[in-house]
Amino acid sequence: MPTTVVSFLGTGQKITPDNPRSAYRTTRYRFPSQNGEEFIHETSLFGTALIRFLRQNGTQIDRWIVLGTSASLWSELNQVLPNPDVVLDQHCQIDDLVSARRVDATALQTWQNTLNSHSVDLEMRLCLTGEALAAKSQQQIAQALFENIPQGNDVVFDISHGFRHQPVIATFIISLMRWTHRIQRVRFYSGVFEARQGDVTPVLELPICQQLVEATEAAAILDVTGNYEPVARFLGQNAELAWFLENTNQLGNARTQAQQLRQVTTNHATGIEAQLATLFHDRLEWSTHNRFTERVLQSAQTAIEHGDYFRAVILTYEAILIRAGHTFSPTADPLNYETREQAEQELFRHLTGSDRDLLTDLQHTRNACAHGTRSDRASVQRILRNPQEFRNLVCRACDLFDRLPQLLAS
Repeated sequence: MPTTVVSFLGTGQKITPDNPRSAYRTTRYRFPSQNGEEFIHETSLFGTALIRFLRQNGTQIDRWIVLGTSASLWSELNQVLPNPDVVLDQHCQIDDLVSARRVDATALQTWQNTLNSHSVDLEMRLCLTGEALAAKSQQQIAQALFENIPQGNDVVFDISHGFRHQPVIATFIISLMRWTHRIQRVRFYSGVFEARQGDVTPVLELPICQQLVEATEAAAILDVTGNYEPVARFLGQNAELAWFLENTNQLGNARTQAQQLRQVTTNHATGIEAQLATLFHDRLEWSTHNRFTERVLQSAQTAIEHGDYFRAVILTYEAILIRAGHTFSPTADPLNYETREQAEQELFRHLTGSDRDLLTDLQHTRNACAHGTRSDRASVQRILRNPQEFRNLVCRACDLFDRLPQLLAS
């Protein structure tokens, strides 16, 4: 998978501050061991070491996006070139601007063009985004990432340098870009100078960041749609069949699948998995009881909360029919088609006044949504023109659901 590396660029320190041509201080970085092999690289710019490490381990890097200020260490980017000395004159020019804290967009564009003309299989994008202390500068970071990260790429963040709040901003930006740019995998690397051992600075990969992104999205999908497949996948389970059966209202068969899933996901005691397991078990709690009707109504209520009007009205009507069928024929299968038909007929015979009008409105609205037809009822026409009227219909229908046993017993 093509990968984009994003680096936040900090400032550097000259070995001899009074000498404008002095080299910058370097750090020895030790990267996480891969296949038992240790990778150590000494450099003044962590991003160059990171790119070498990633390439050595088979990562296909096609773009390096570097974000910084007018005083950032832009001149040291030549270290990523096969032969840094080939751009020595241009390096000195940009380094003078770095020392004077006067790097501007024009100078940076010239330096970018120079680097790219001597780079091999790596396109560099240099973005002057500022310190991100004000809202405008923070937006510049977002815009730089939106414009320069290709669709469908994996992303690696170098968060060793720059201001500490910049990676925080980038984390939230990348959460959005998972959807706008179809980014599947995100990795974070940090050279932790404060944790150095002797003269070696350890480099940390932060896999928990990717885990948290996936867990957050799975929890959000569960909350908004009721779909627990992504949560189950995070917990190492395949819930495709269970969700398919439930989502197609085959609740009898879905219940068995849900019970099995609850049983095999009970051993996540701590951490992210434990939190998702709790959500997962709560979502499938209906399967521990014979509560098909309540499950259908709960799905309808969740749907209307999230603006899924079509699913809400379909499920609300079905929940009422199931409850009526169980009330009229307690021993009959409430999921049987004939039981539903008989329940519908009996409902219209038993209900009177405003309750019968409500059921009729619900039925006509359901039919209009399911089949794209028009109703000749003025009340239904109002409902279909106004989302608040639609929500009120579902709310009143839920109240009817609660009152059905008493209404049908009289």
